This record gives sequence, structure tokens and C-alpha cells, in this order.
Amino acid sequence: MTNAPEIAQWVLDLIHEEKTVHQEAVVPRIAQAFGEEWVYTTDKGHLAINRDVLKELRKVRDSSVRWDREERCWTVLEAS
Repeated sequence: MTNAPEIAQWVLDLIHEEKTVHQEAVVPRIAQAFGEEWVYTTDKGHLAINRDVLKELRKVRDSSVRWDREERCWTVLEAS
């Protein structure tokens, strides 16, 4: 059985691989790979990731990954 830390790591790996990951695009992928219980629709109608997964993602995310609230996506920052 899959748990929130495993899904969070999967999302982080995806972010590093794709460089930019929009939340609305990754939600169906999470649902397909791990099950509908790991996603939901917000009151505003946005697709969202289970809060436990997001909590774990914040724990494992490193400084090279930034959340853009306006664009609702994660991006990998370029090394300087």
C-alpha cells in the first residue's frame, strides 16, 4: 500500500525530471498511479493533491524547487 511520503517523493522526482510541474496536470497522474484517495477538488473547483502528500512534499523538497502560487506549479531553479 502506498503512503504519503512515497507519493511526495514521486512528485519531487517528477518535478526534477520535468523542470516545471503544474498541480492541475499532476493530480490526474497521482490519481491514476496511486488512487483517487490521494487527490480532491477544492471549494474553488481546482484539482488538488491530498494535504498529507503536500505536507510530506514540503519536508522532502530541497531549495532547488520553488512553488509558484500564481501559476500553481513547481519549478526547478537554475543553478547560478
